[in-house]
Amino acid sequence: MHFLRFAILIVFCNFAYAEFAQGTAEYRYGPETSQTKACKLALDKAKANALASVMGEAVSTEHELFCKETSGKKSNYDCEYNSATWSLIDGDMKTPKIISEGVKEIAGAKVCTVSLEVDVIVPNKKPDPNFEVKAKKLRSVYKVDDDFTIDFESTMPAYFAIFNWLPYEGNQVIRVLLTSSGGVSDSDLLKKNAEGKYQFKQTFVATWSKAYKPDEGPFDERVLIVVTKKPYKWLSSYDYDSFREKLHEIPNDEKRLVRLMYQLNK
Repeated sequence: MHFLRFAILIVFCNFAYAEFAQGTAEYRYGPETSQTKACKLALDKAKANALASVMGEAVSTEHELFCKETSGKKSNYDCEYNSATWSLIDGDMKTPKIISEGVKEIAGAKVCTVSLEVDVIVPNKKPDPNFEVKAKKLRSVYKVDDDFTIDFESTMPAYFAIFNWLPYEGNQVIRVLLTSSGGVSDSDLLKKNAEGKYQFKQTFVATWSKAYKPDEGPFDERVLIVVTKKPYKWLSSYDYDSFREKLHEIPNDEKRLVRLMYQLNK
């Protein structure tokens, strides 16, 4: 009897940190995109919608606008797929159960629609409302050798690490090392500047990935700034899944994430 009560308690505790959610999404595509790719994108968008319904909207509408402004491609599939994948980095979920998946033709184009059910893992801790950060870039489109400047501010002293996510280069997440300029120490500790604010400005140089062909582009890339209350050690690079797991190991009340999107052209 004691063992039975103990087993029930364990099941209850595990269930208390997962919340049932549903998600539906569609992707309209043309002959240049396969049905498999289109439905994979619809699936990831549906997972992102389910996650947002539990965790709150974590991805700004800049993603959608960013893809609509993409030029030089027959389809925005890659941009939308990368955006859907990136939106899943904030949360965790169990393997989803696909309720329905179908393709229909509307106004000469095909549309893949996916609906699913999934258990979203709810973190034990919520973000600290007194710990806020923000960052901004000067523009959204850059060419090789352009200066890429980031303005950054925090409400308190913090440690941070800047990463560049390259979906076209093996889905790698690369650590961007800082110089000692801009009021930032080699240990990446954000301190008060002369004005008494926790802020800095850092300039990088836009570079062309070896995975990019010279006659193609633009390519959409992401910068993620991980800001924490205490120092954490980071590797020089991660694959996407390993980086996502690393982020989930840091308690929500100890971290903040800032995302910046941009396009790179030759």
